[in-house]
Amino acid sequence: MKEFIKKNRALLKLYCIVAGIIGWLLIVGGVFWFILSASSIDTSTAQRPDGLMYLISSMIFDFALPGLIALGVMQFIRYLFADTDKPGRLLGMADWLFYWYAVFLILKTYFKYVFYCEWYAEAIGLETSRLLFVQPFLLPTVAKVLILVGLGQIIRRVMPVIEESKTLV
Repeated sequence: MKEFIKKNRALLKLYCIVAGIIGWLLIVGGVFWFILSASSIDTSTAQRPDGLMYLISSMIFDFALPGLIALGVMQFIRYLFADTDKPGRLLGMADWLFYWYAVFLILKTYFKYVFYCEWYAEAIGLETSRLLFVQPFLLPTVAKVLILVGLGQIIRRVMPVIEESKTLV
């Protein structure tokens, strides 16, 4: 592993910088997007709760969590080639970040399914449409949840090995 890091140090530094930039752009840009979008919601209509719920879920799933994961990747790369013995705070809790992302993804999918399924059943008029409508919600969500839980398990098991190898040298 040390040889790989030495050979690819410049590339790893580039990845580290890019991951940091992307992470901060997602987080800061998401906050600006949320503020601008929330201020444009018409408060006089009944659609405000739905619009606000969409904005909050988009802020969490499309900006904040991917931004935090990018910053975690940056800390992981920095931890690989830095001389520090301890990982950063975000990297130390990265496994839980993946687990919570999976939980929020399940909740988001459930509420999205409930909302769209009723609309779809009314539009089509078939009761069997609920069964047809569940497939695009269920399968991708199960795949994403399994990937996130797997990444959490990998990080949880790999970090102690990396810490141990750093203390041996």
